Amino acid sequence: MKKVYAGVFGSGLGHITRIRSISDGLQGSEEVEFLYSTFDEAYELLLRVQAPVVRSPSVGVEWNVAGGFSGKDTIVRFPLYSIRFSKQVAFEIDQIAGYNPRVVLSDSRLSSIIASKARLFPVVTVLNQFKVLFPPRFRMSSLSKLYERFAGDVLGLLWTLSDEVLFPDLPPPYTLGEANVAGTDVSNKVRYTGFMNQKKQSTAERLEYVRRLLSLDKRPIVFIQISGPEPTKPGFINAAMSSAKLLCEEYNVVVSKGHPRGSEIPFRLSNGCWVYEWCPVKDELFQLSDIVVARAGHTTLSQCIESGKPAVTVPIYNHSEQIWNAKKFVDMNLGLSIKSETLTAKSLVQAVRACQEDDSFREHAMKLKQVSDRYDGVATAVETVREFF
Repeated sequence: MKKVYAGVFGSGLGHITRIRSISDGLQGSEEVEFLYSTFDEAYELLLRVQAPVVRSPSVGVEWNVAGGFSGKDTIVRFPLYSIRFSKQVAFEIDQIAGYNPRVVLSDSRLSSIIASKARLFPVVTVLNQFKVLFPPRFRMSSLSKLYERFAGDVLGLLWTLSDEVLFPDLPPPYTLGEANVAGTDVSNKVRYTGFMNQKKQSTAERLEYVRRLLSLDKRPIVFIQISGPEPTKPGFINAAMSSAKLLCEEYNVVVSKGHPRGSEIPFRLSNGCWVYEWCPVKDELFQLSDIVVARAGHTTLSQCIESGKPAVTVPIYNHSEQIWNAKKFVDMNLGLSIKSETLTAKSLVQAVRACQEDDSFREHAMKLKQVSDRYDGVATAVETVREFF
């Protein structure tokens, strides 16, 4: 039995989603055993699907009452984070040594890399954010740009302790997360693999089943997928539910609240909108939808691109990575973006209508899908891990 230890960043579900795609690819072809190490939402998801997982100490950031990233509180708590990170490294060292894997697979977990090197295990890292980014409004000064570059180079040296560093994105000029790697020395040391989503398409029978399940008629379909850390969701959920009252007059609307412990059974509102606490047919709805409304996480936007779907993005307030992802998405003419601080039911309805009425978004989405189809990030990652068996 070939063992793989997967240390995965646990805030949100994007990281664990792509690592599970890699594990499915490995376990589908030979005898491979996985042990996951993660925390927060990713841990809850793995418990739900009964995957082998250990709960590592959580190291994240602080969120404010508005559901956004709180830089002030995060800085104040930095000494506490340092202690937690040290505990996380110690936990990883013990777990890796006890499990004795052939290779360690890290997704955005620096502690797993350090622990692997301490125990002399090879490590393959999947990473889409190589440096600390400031939100656009904080990047005007030369000092902030200098800090970004310095922090990026320091982190780059640590990330590249890995035996392999895989960037789950398209190469320039189509790189969705270009702001997260631009200007760092590590940009010369990574492999662009393409996105790491499952390439399989749902069958016509499966899509028809979802259509019948949700009574989807000939009106356009709007899929509102809410994701991210739990403290960031309430404002988005409230706006989505309120906007559905107006959107349901013109569209089929399906809302997924993205709660890992929530029910998989949809319920229908009096206005005709379908709501999932946890959506088991997410991939099918990406295929069926005409417009996606979602956060601007890397995995979510990459699935929009691979599905050829225009989108209205709502990046988490003050979340620099999502803000820059959304900017590049809009710059590539793939859809529209709404700031979280200005999100209302009215602004969401207006954006959905504008996105649906502008055919150029759909045309550009389909063209970029064709570019994305040339790459198979999951297959590349699977082959890379196999090299260490």
